[in-house]
Amino acid sequence: MRTLLAGIVCLFVLSTSVFAAENSAPAVAAQAGIPPHYKPGHSGCRSGAGYSFIAEAAGHPSTYPKLILRVFGGEVIGVVFEADAAAGWKPWYDQPAGRPVSHGNGPAHYSQSLYFKPPPTADDCARSVGPFTKRN
Repeated sequence: MRTLLAGIVCLFVLSTSVFAAENSAPAVAAQAGIPPHYKPGHSGCRSGAGYSFIAEAAGHPSTYPKLILRVFGGEVIGVVFEADAAAGWKPWYDQPAGRPVSHGNGPAHYSQSLYFKPPPTADDCARSVGPFTKRN
């Protein structure tokens, strides 16, 4: 009987922990200033950029213009604005005129990056286990 009771208690504690972990990610994202419709990108941490959070809906193609949040250490550290190359080049874009970029066979686009805090280095990314891990 004790073994059964211990098993039930253990199962309850485990299920409560899993529930809390699953529900804490949105709370942490909100605390970091990330709107609820922004979802983590697929690239992980990138040196000089951090983690990307993008407002895109599942099952819908990527469209421009878009605003990407850069996150590291539990904070929004910058934003990237991307515009379709067909809209034309502007002097404030990160790329030179006539040199748009494309990611993963996506549409050609120009971008403007603005950082409020220093982006992570390669070492910072190597030590990071997620966008909400505080900097050392």
